[in-house]
Amino acid sequence: MSKRIRQLGLFDANCMLGRIIAPKVGFPLSAGELLEVMDDFEIAEALVYHSLSKEYHPAFGNPALGRQIAQSRRLHGMWVVMPSAAGDFPAEKQLVETMLAAGIKAARVFPHPDRHNFSLEDWCSAALLGSLESLSVPLFVDADQMDWDTAGRLCRNHPRLTVVLTSVGYRSNRFLYPLLEKLDNLHVELSSYYGHRAIEALCERFGARRLLFGSRLPYFSPGSAIGMLSYAGVGPAQRKLIAGDNLRNMLARVAGG
Repeated sequence: MSKRIRQLGLFDANCMLGRIIAPKVGFPLSAGELLEVMDDFEIAEALVYHSLSKEYHPAFGNPALGRQIAQSRRLHGMWVVMPSAAGDFPAEKQLVETMLAAGIKAARVFPHPDRHNFSLEDWCSAALLGSLESLSVPLFVDADQMDWDTAGRLCRNHPRLTVVLTSVGYRSNRFLYPLLEKLDNLHVELSSYYGHRAIEALCERFGARRLLFGSRLPYFSPGSAIGMLSYAGVGPAQRKLIAGDNLRNMLARVAGG
């Protein structure tokens, strides 16, 4: 089993580091602690954002992320971003150019009113979404941060923007399947997608290239997600795409990558 996992070249698409409100015992909070967990589960690389960017403000969290991961080639940064209209964040074009100059090739948003409190509709976020889209920077967003209608309009209005829906539950299929059918730029991260033959069903209907392995560290242990992928009834080529190659290819398409 161990050799089989190593051969997959796991690239975790959904990790967070940094101190959070009321952490649980054993939460990996630092880059070093995260790497120790990755070693235990033989995860080769991870795409990470900082807790400060989620729970406080990206203006503090994004620089903190850079400082924490600077010494590791296995940890790849993801900035949390917002529209600039309120004046507390850089202009969108400048933001994305600064991201790329810092070696950051992925973005995440927390638009829910309980988090950063903005809309992903074009009347609010068109400049941000367009700037990401123009340079092929993928956008990651948790399923509970927007409703399904907004997800559909986001992908439809920005067809060249790669959108990765993270922390998707298997009970979402009646919403998820129609969107995947109609929107080629929508992808699914699998850390919360537990269900009998759920991965197999997605692969059969939509193909393995739409799926990304993720753990949702530190909230979840990686074991369940690794087990689901390792024992899914899919072919070796499909499994390897999901395990990490889809994410690697996604980041390689970013302008300047």
